[in-house]
Amino acid sequence: MTVPPELIQRYKEGRLIPFVGAGVSMSVTWDGGKKRGPSWKELVDQTARLLGFENPDLLRARGTDLQVLEYFKLKRHEIADLTHWLAKEMQPPDEALMLSPIHATLAGLTKCRIFYTTNYDDLLERGLKLHGRTPTKIAIEAHMGKYLPSDPRACEVVKFHGDLSYPTAMVLSDSDYERRLRLDTVMDFRFRADLLGRAVLFMGYSFRDWNVSYLFRLVNDQLSGLPESLTKRRAYITVPDPSDFELRLFDDRNIGVISIPGSAQTEAVAELLMEISK
Repeated sequence: MTVPPELIQRYKEGRLIPFVGAGVSMSVTWDGGKKRGPSWKELVDQTARLLGFENPDLLRARGTDLQVLEYFKLKRHEIADLTHWLAKEMQPPDEALMLSPIHATLAGLTKCRIFYTTNYDDLLERGLKLHGRTPTKIAIEAHMGKYLPSDPRACEVVKFHGDLSYPTAMVLSDSDYERRLRLDTVMDFRFRADLLGRAVLFMGYSFRDWNVSYLFRLVNDQLSGLPESLTKRRAYITVPDPSDFELRLFDDRNIGVISIPGSAQTEAVAELLMEISK
């Protein structure tokens, strides 16, 4: 694994934003390895079951995952049953988070005062706190603009797609993503402001994620190359065993690919973060 020197330099300058996806929460295991955070597929499968479909693929044959979630909202008029299930599934004990190598090394990024995530759970905030940081959650506009203590342990965790505590603000379904593609929500404004002069490191995402497609659109359409940067890159992403397919498509979007082994993704991301923070 080769760590781009410029990424290390951005970190040393305090100009790096870690952006955490579902893969990071899924890396946390508990109950002797029997449990872990659910994947997006498992979330949609549970949505189908709540609608009375024993075989989720029957719904997938008629539409996309986002359309299945949209159908759920239309049928139920709320998403409480789904958020309750997700909250129940995302309750690892503190010991499991303490043992998570990625969460430990994320907390060790002491020069990072801002973290972003599209995850609805609170594993990132809990992990940071357990490892000595003092995180402040930013999930809605009311959380913004508050004074961040000068304590170097203090940081903000921006919940870019909402939080289980604020279900009406969650970006979950087809219509939610359509609204976000306008790039004019409060969270979009916040992200664009935070991007000024900074680089982003995406981890826990794949090229298939709607999250990634949307975020890369925002990075590339709204802002040009990073000023005073030799590569002009504003974003990097960890990709397990990337093929020429991923390398070409990411490069076309000016996204730097950091190759990690697919057989040891958790350990590789933790090693990457340690190399950055040396």
